[in-house]
Amino acid sequence: MPAGLIVVAAGAVAGLAVEYHWLGWTSIPGGSCGSDYDPCPDGTTPTLLLAFLFTFAGLGAVGAAVAAFTRIRPGKALPAVLVSAGVLLALWPGWQAYLWMRGPVLDPAWEAGRDRPSTVRGLGVWTVGEDAATVVRVRGDALVAYDSRAGERRWSLRAPVRASVCGMSERVVDGIGLVAFGRYDEPCDTVWGVDVRSGRKVWERKISGVPQYTSGSDSLLTADAGVAVALADGAVHGYDLADGTPSWTAKLNSTDGDGDAVECQPQVASAAGGSTRVVVTCTKLGDFRSARLVTLDNATGKERSSRELPVESPVSTVMVVSADPFTLLLKEEDERGVAAVLAYSGSGGDPVNIPLTADEEDLTVVPTGTSFTARPALLATVSAGTLVVAATKPGADEPQRVAGYSLRDGQRLWHQDLGGTITALAPAGRGQVAVLGGDDRLWTLAAADGNRLGEGDGTMVRDVDGKIENTAQLLRAGDTWIVVNVDGDSHPPVLGVKG
Repeated sequence: MPAGLIVVAAGAVAGLAVEYHWLGWTSIPGGSCGSDYDPCPDGTTPTLLLAFLFTFAGLGAVGAAVAAFTRIRPGKALPAVLVSAGVLLALWPGWQAYLWMRGPVLDPAWEAGRDRPSTVRGLGVWTVGEDAATVVRVRGDALVAYDSRAGERRWSLRAPVRASVCGMSERVVDGIGLVAFGRYDEPCDTVWGVDVRSGRKVWERKISGVPQYTSGSDSLLTADAGVAVALADGAVHGYDLADGTPSWTAKLNSTDGDGDAVECQPQVASAAGGSTRVVVTCTKLGDFRSARLVTLDNATGKERSSRELPVESPVSTVMVVSADPFTLLLKEEDERGVAAVLAYSGSGGDPVNIPLTADEEDLTVVPTGTSFTARPALLATVSAGTLVVAATKPGADEPQRVAGYSLRDGQRLWHQDLGGTITALAPAGRGQVAVLGGDDRLWTLAAADGNRLGEGDGTMVRDVDGKIENTAQLLRAGDTWIVVNVDGDSHPPVLGVKG
């Protein structure tokens, strides 16, 4: 090999050393990593090992090659040019090799400014438009919309003076989202229809209200094509979704076998496909009597069907996991009572019962700790006829597994141990589910069989330490993943990451 090419090759080795030192050290978030709780990003260790190897090899190679070259052709300028050429030639292949060692990653693309006042908390999230172009974060004092591409505020809508958000619909329908407000220690009795494209209140209605709420209550409001539904004290109200015109009221009180009056309260509601399903609990003189699932016609409010829920004691938890197919989380106060996810088909038969506790795992449908209260970010979703849910193995304190259960017979179809605490779980397209977990990784799983799509060990999400809560809302917006936090003061209220 000509002496000049040897100098260029030696310069390439030295260039790789410089490049890999820079890439390796700058890839470490916060300047340190390697513990069980803060692992190093993929590719960091081999990059730094190669950096030191090329450092020693490059120094020796450059010295020997330049000495041999100057014996043939004395001078300093040309060897320097040849070494520099080698350094530049090495940068592109060195970068490609680094990308291969590192694998795919997601980096923060933007983050929204922190909440002010600092005491407010997020209560729920809506998405608006194609590919979730707008993300609406509902707080106790306001609704704030963000552009999911750049994170800029699009609009904000303040709550009435001295009133706080106490309920919101599970989704936006025909550009309208429903939100309810109440004053301190007063019923949740003011409902707004909000045009989420502009942030404008388009109508307001007063209802008899829900007697008790704290920082937000789930499933007090629901919407379907043309109808807005609000739960009240002993009744369900239907309104025209576009202008809030009252359409119907369904009274839910009934009588028992002796003909005595029984007081019934709607607990949660969910509308889809022209029907509203309402979970109703009934008491007599303060004692629990029954619980039932009532289906109402959205056009008229007339009762289509009513079936008893399989409970014998007061209901401690009831949450809608999916509106269509209708899937319900139900727990009794009786420790020997029902604690399960119930999946209802359109045939009207008994629901499929998926117990929350089994020999191999406990299903973690509701995240532990701080969470959205008016529209919870559940660690469960329904896709491809499968309940995909986070699960906690025996002896563990937090969910580190995702499992799939058939909605046809309740049998477990698959499970995936992901090796880190699950932070968020969300739909990721047709038949797919995304899971954000410990070690700052994002997995995509096929809902039907649990197969890992893309990178088998997940995609690394870099530089997000301290930016994502232990439980958060995960959303897909085109090529950007959106993370929404409850606490928008200690963390960004909304964060966008992309590859």
